Amino acid sequence: MKWWKMVVVIVVAGLIVWWVNGKKQIEIIRRIPPVFENKSEIREIKIALTADIHNDWGEFSKVVKMTKESGDELVVVVGDMTVYGKGEELEKAKSELINSGIKYAVVPGNHDAYRSLAGKNIYDGVFSKRYQVVRIDDLKLILIDNSNYRGLGTDQWSWIKKEVIECKRLLCLAVMHMPLNNSFSTHLMGENNAKVTAEAKKLLGLLVDNGVRQIEAGHLHYATSYELEGIRTDIVGAISRERNTQSPRYTELVIRGNEIERKVMEVEE
Repeated sequence: MKWWKMVVVIVVAGLIVWWVNGKKQIEIIRRIPPVFENKSEIREIKIALTADIHNDWGEFSKVVKMTKESGDELVVVVGDMTVYGKGEELEKAKSELINSGIKYAVVPGNHDAYRSLAGKNIYDGVFSKRYQVVRIDDLKLILIDNSNYRGLGTDQWSWIKKEVIECKRLLCLAVMHMPLNNSFSTHLMGENNAKVTAEAKKLLGLLVDNGVRQIEAGHLHYATSYELEGIRTDIVGAISRERNTQSPRYTELVIRGNEIERKVMEVEE
């Protein structure tokens, strides 16, 4: 192959170089989304994202019924299961999730971690994982804990940097309780804390630069979706009927290959 053709191949595909045990490792990343010749062979993935339950498990039971009827294979709780983050509240939340019979994953909200900030580690004693990855085929959900007003912490930062690397070849969604940006609200990660606000901007840049497709967040107690600073954010809606600016609702994502369809699901009275 002529040298100029090789250059074209590298530019189009993308080239990543790193070192392991002193040896150079090279990986070619395909930056162009794959083309599915036979779209009938693409498996449809349906997941539900709920947030801001605030102990309203009666409303959540309706959500469980709806997700089962819809065929959602995973329900992600995007924080604020509780009001005060008390041990009995968190135990009740875990019991409700287990007894629901659904496959679920959770990430803490600021209310869930409220009493754990004093070093009591109440949340960790109930749910154990504050951040994690959930993989369904080529869909990767990166569940980030941004519930602490002090920031993400060095261990989680290192973990996030490692997990986003493969988002150039997988469909990645970042899931966290507090949104990183919004045109109308300041109720975001880093609110009233300049250092953590800067960290939120840094996290946003990291997600965008590594090809994370969307952010799924809660905290604002309504459902909406917007594109800002190079990435789309879905605010998934709130389940609590009392602590809500809308009727209770959640977000369902239907994923077919590289296509994501968003549906806002309103919970019936």
